[in-house]
Amino acid sequence: MLFHPVQNDERTRSTTLHAAAIWLGVTQVLLVGVIFYRIYVLGQPDEEIRDFQAVMGISLFGYLGLQLFLGGMLPIPTWKGALVSWLVLSGVITGVCLAIYGLPQADEWANTWLPVLVGPALMIAAYVAVARLGQWRLERQLERLEQ
Repeated sequence: MLFHPVQNDERTRSTTLHAAAIWLGVTQVLLVGVIFYRIYVLGQPDEEIRDFQAVMGISLFGYLGLQLFLGGMLPIPTWKGALVSWLVLSGVITGVCLAIYGLPQADEWANTWLPVLVGPALMIAAYVAVARLGQWRLERQLERLEQ
């Protein structure tokens, strides 16, 4: 035998998974901090840190997607909740962009207003879709166990 067997109970596994999820979140926040530092403090162009951005996006969206689909425990917003979330996200992004860049020209709406309005809507729609799929998957599993 190469390894000693490990006896785990459900509480130990749950605690370990919780601690690992917290550590993943901490490292993701640190990576975002490094990205912002390199862009805004050091003045590096986006092209030089595109790989960091890609890894961060894959990590963050992969983690959330797996939690939504396999866990089925993250909250699913109602229509009103999704609308409020969209308004808040779009408002914050618009406010930050207006503060940094000022009021954009009307003829440049496809490059300025469209991403600010459509991006959060697509993110919220994807969140709701994956969360519903995860909820339905768990409901089917529970129905099979009851039979």
